[in-house]
Amino acid sequence: MRKYKASCKEEEEFLKNYDPDRYEKAANTADIVIFTMSDKNELSVLLIKRGGYPYKGHWAIPGGFMQMDEDIDITAARELKEETKLDGIHIEQFKTFGAVDRDPRMRVISIAYMAFVPQSTLDFEAGDDASDAELFKIKMADEGFDLIGDRDRLSSHELAFDHEEIISTAIERLKNRIDYTMDAFEFLKDKKSFTIYELKKIYEAVKGESIDASNFRRDFLRKYVKTGLVDEIGTSRQYSKRAAAVYKLL
Repeated sequence: MRKYKASCKEEEEFLKNYDPDRYEKAANTADIVIFTMSDKNELSVLLIKRGGYPYKGHWAIPGGFMQMDEDIDITAARELKEETKLDGIHIEQFKTFGAVDRDPRMRVISIAYMAFVPQSTLDFEAGDDASDAELFKIKMADEGFDLIGDRDRLSSHELAFDHEEIISTAIERLKNRIDYTMDAFEFLKDKKSFTIYELKKIYEAVKGESIDASNFRRDFLRKYVKTGLVDEIGTSRQYSKRAAAVYKLL
């Protein structure tokens, strides 16, 4: 970004004498929602257990404070690596959360990110001020959602800060955009070898509903094969006795 240059001496004098403490300041954080699919095609999220106060011992999404000399995107990538050891994952902003009382320490505004990652590539471990890290399957409930891990189970109401709201918003955003983006392909175990059935199970996990196989196949061929985004490369009997076409993402 081009550094701002004052346009006249009056402005230079104004900036020179400007008091940056004239207004109270809010701290800024980045929080990252990492979505993946379980082995049984269940939408899952990566959580870390907080090792310090506030909310010590509570599960949360990875994140932390922005340093004064870094871009917020750099903050998100740095905090994700420090708390989970994950590096090089594509993340993108989806909303800003700025409720006055969202953090008991001070006024904190969080820029939330999300990513869609195959479980096989999630080689994570707890780091920095996180005492643990685990993948949790998301089960929608009448109020909020339940989170089911291999070693722990909790209600979304038990999450630290406003992370229940952040995850809920991310889920709705994913549901709303999966039909017009390539998000579903990011969850595939292998983008170079997959069946329509595999992709359909991902759509069903995200939407939380069954999808008619014939309609899904017709839409898949129209949206991806006929447009040249996907190519058929062979057949497979992995999911049924009848051979199914195998595709690759170009």
